Amino acid sequence: MMRKFGAGAVVVLLAVGLLVSGRRPAAWAVNPAGGGAFNVQSRIDLRALTRDNFDHMVAPAARGQNVVFYDFADTLCELLAKEVAEWGRSSGVGVKHVCVDGDAATQQLIAEHQAGKPPSADLFFLPNNNVRLMTGAGLVANIALVDLLPNARDVDPSVARESRGYLHGGTALPFHRNQTVVAFNSQFVARPPDTLPALYDFARSHPGKVAVTPPNRGGSGSGFLESALLALAPQCRKDLYAYGISDAQAQTVAANCMPPVIDYFKKLKPYITFTNGNEASVQALANNSAYVATVWEDDLYTLASKGLVPPSVHPNMLATGEVGDGDAMIVVAGTQKLEGSLLLADFLMGDKVQIDKLEQTGSRTARLSLKTRGHIPANMAPFLLPDAMYHERTRTRINGVISNAAVKIFIPQILQ
Repeated sequence: MMRKFGAGAVVVLLAVGLLVSGRRPAAWAVNPAGGGAFNVQSRIDLRALTRDNFDHMVAPAARGQNVVFYDFADTLCELLAKEVAEWGRSSGVGVKHVCVDGDAATQQLIAEHQAGKPPSADLFFLPNNNVRLMTGAGLVANIALVDLLPNARDVDPSVARESRGYLHGGTALPFHRNQTVVAFNSQFVARPPDTLPALYDFARSHPGKVAVTPPNRGGSGSGFLESALLALAPQCRKDLYAYGISDAQAQTVAANCMPPVIDYFKKLKPYITFTNGNEASVQALANNSAYVATVWEDDLYTLASKGLVPPSVHPNMLATGEVGDGDAMIVVAGTQKLEGSLLLADFLMGDKVQIDKLEQTGSRTARLSLKTRGHIPANMAPFLLPDAMYHERTRTRINGVISNAAVKIFIPQILQ
């Protein structure tokens, strides 16, 4: 169920247009996102804090603090544990890195807050879908991290202040980005289909050899459904990116925009195979049961790095564009270790971590000016999209409430 905006969120919505219209001057002091007072305690004067004086003010105050960092991403858990441990030894800030289930950890923090207990985490790398819930519960520090952290100065403005259609004003840092793709096995596909009609033609001529993740079983499936909506119902684009709408309004948008998508999938369905989830779609490519499949780029890359995908498999994108997503990092509002949390968040947005996670797991960066060419091993580069194609064809995911409503239409008409 979509939650109502609080008064603070309304202010955020009014302010977002001003914030995204241009980059703030580097020395602009940070104010509470949404106005009012900061909802987090600090050893330093937050209203005097800027991107330029960040290290000078934050580092001394953070020294000796012990930060608890919750990390929900299993594919990044081992890498981030190593990275933050090394950083902790050099920075003087202790870090306890905890791999968690994202939804369970979200509910745990909310329950602690409702019981009047201090939060068990200070910094939380969480699913984007939970940013709205955490903000509504009063658990997201109202500091616009994208305007404060030195390593966030070049974050893509299209993802800097919203998560799945929820406008947070920059309090949720876009730490990890991923991309939906239509991958193919070049052993069997000379020219990969890069339009929806071409995908239909390929499926029809190769029955059962196109694997599609169902939109209720994985993000690569719901992402493919959103990409189809954008391509087949272009008149709906403005509505699909409408934020702050009710459940009823979202259902109306989905009902108005889904008919051409349903028509397309009804024609496609006899020739494709629906898989059991994201990884199953990659596995279908790996074992040659499918020649083309809808997958996440980072899932493909991660399994390939383990030798589970043949080198003949490559990602591709529809010419009309495909949606990308990602997950965010927040500072927990009740933290008593704000300075250490801010310092750790800035480190995690830095060159080393952002390049390492791309190299090791295919996790893309939201930083537009970070150069990654030459950092990816030659044997792994073919499992990533060419940068030019990625930047040209990636699309922001539509409003998550509308996407959920579209899935509810899709299930009975296509899957059942």
